Amino acid sequence: MSDLRFVTLIGPNRWSPAPMLELHYPASQAAETLSIGPALSADLLAFLESKSYTTTHPQSVANAELRARAVATSSFAGDLLLACARWFSAMAGVPTQDTRERLDLQAQIDSGEDSVVLPMEMEEQELSERCFELAVEMIGSYRRGENFSIPAKFRELFDYADDVRLGPSSRAILRAARRRSIPYTRLNRGSLVQLGEGKYQRRIWTAETDATSAIAEAIASDKDLTKRLLRQVGVSVPHGRQVRDAEDAWTAAQEIGFPVVVKPVNANHQRGISIELSTRDEILKAYDWAVQDGQSDEVMVEQFARGYHHRLLVVGNRMVAAARGHSEIVIGDGRSTVEELVALLNQDPRRGEAYTDPLGVVKLDAGAIIELKKQSLEVHSIPLPGQEVLVRRTGDLTTDCTEEVHPDLAEQAVLAARVVGLDIAGLDILATDISEPLESQRGAVVEVNAGPSLSPHVSPLFGKPQKVGDAIVDMLFPNDSPSRIRLIGVAKCLDSDSLVEQLSEQLRLRNIDFGMVSHGQAGFNGRIVDTGCETDASRVIALLCNPILSAIVIHVDLVTSATCGACAPRLDWLLLPHGALRGKFFEEHRSGLRSVLHAVPAGGHIFCENPEADVWPTLESWKLDGAHLHATLDGAFEIDV
Repeated sequence: MSDLRFVTLIGPNRWSPAPMLELHYPASQAAETLSIGPALSADLLAFLESKSYTTTHPQSVANAELRARAVATSSFAGDLLLACARWFSAMAGVPTQDTRERLDLQAQIDSGEDSVVLPMEMEEQELSERCFELAVEMIGSYRRGENFSIPAKFRELFDYADDVRLGPSSRAILRAARRRSIPYTRLNRGSLVQLGEGKYQRRIWTAETDATSAIAEAIASDKDLTKRLLRQVGVSVPHGRQVRDAEDAWTAAQEIGFPVVVKPVNANHQRGISIELSTRDEILKAYDWAVQDGQSDEVMVEQFARGYHHRLLVVGNRMVAAARGHSEIVIGDGRSTVEELVALLNQDPRRGEAYTDPLGVVKLDAGAIIELKKQSLEVHSIPLPGQEVLVRRTGDLTTDCTEEVHPDLAEQAVLAARVVGLDIAGLDILATDISEPLESQRGAVVEVNAGPSLSPHVSPLFGKPQKVGDAIVDMLFPNDSPSRIRLIGVAKCLDSDSLVEQLSEQLRLRNIDFGMVSHGQAGFNGRIVDTGCETDASRVIALLCNPILSAIVIHVDLVTSATCGACAPRLDWLLLPHGALRGKFFEEHRSGLRSVLHAVPAGGHIFCENPEADVWPTLESWKLDGAHLHATLDGAFEIDV
């Protein structure tokens, strides 16, 4: 869809304080009247009601239903296109809100302009663009009477969203940050995110923080060392050792005692693990499988601990969540082979290859072959009617069991994380009954993981979601500690330079470390810095990452603010010089001024220098609820930093 023209508004803008993506769509096409809305709406609602889709964003489904109903009442092609794009966005996990400024498509069409603007709230630009593209494709197919597979297109969008969005662990933490009004900035295309600003900043990488040490990660990846350290403090762990080759694996198994587990030393996500092995043939094959699937020739053999797989999550000095895994089982019908039964199991829409899919695809790999052989079965065997066939012992973590954990076990989990040195740790535990101590049931801690996935605790298939993101944010910002520095804006006009200089002098006299963005340059504490940034918006972000700053003074260009949104994520303090409020200048820069006012949050202050009487009501209507509007510059230089 390369002919679609998009404009990205990163900062607060004329539509909303949130980032927006504008589609500039040909007015002649937007004005067409279409009758396909009701049919399209019915199909979208039927898809939602079928629940034949997977989502890690259940909170978005209600928004998707709202958007699907809006499709039925959209007659203009432009309105229909926006409603469909918003539906796709909600289904991709980005529910959208209506714009603060009412979208009047009829007025845009009547204006005689060549194009109309269709704005949509966005999280990631590429994802929102794809939502518009799919909306155009869907409407075109319905108009031509062609088939449009909503399930297939949704899955395509879901997988694309996985590629461009932050993962569920990061999103859980950021949702918690939003609830505490802690700002955040994505620092790369991966999962590195800064929470807070300037001197208050902290950083996360999925479920790791800037306090997660490299030493602790190295210990956690060394399974032998981890077990030795845990055993020394009385934490139950299975006996075992690293082996050199397949024959050594068999020797180690005889030393340890049967049954045993064979797994890669750096086993992650259950890769290459074979469980409850007792024969030489099983152990030799399991060694080969560990090397192949674990992609490493470092393999260990350890004592088999009985019980179900559990994951306990430790944050700081607390165990905050626990989840239980399930085994992958198929039920025979007397007609289908094991291979066919597994294929049927994989038709569950919740299963997929993406790491955000609630359930993984069950594979008949070497590990499964070993498990089948223990039951005297092969992939082409036909189980008896009602016969349970175990395909994989350690499946996905599906069930929350936080409230079941015995206090002694929770205490051991915290101790294990501290011994390894991790501030956030996921402990893999085998236990028959998680409500009893490990020692009484031959259970054991089998792994301590750095950077554990939060998904099983945030969106369990069964049981209550746990507020693990909140626990991590509370650890990073304890006791409501501050996270924001002061962002001070001055609207650029003929008489604004003197105000910027006065503000800077006030901050210098108070020995406050502050940054400055003005006239296409950035710096701090009087130094001009080559940030390598091409826009004021990116210069502001660069200064927000400076770990010594307490404030930033921003000379806000109103022309750029009109077309690209304000250059700052917010403005706690905004000065509007008299020159910005005079009749002709004000009228020429209405969109830019509206964007800048939308940047001042509740509790922020807007100081207006001698505003003209006819301008004041407009300013009052533009400001956000809770922002303080002052008809004077008195107090403008008494900034609370």
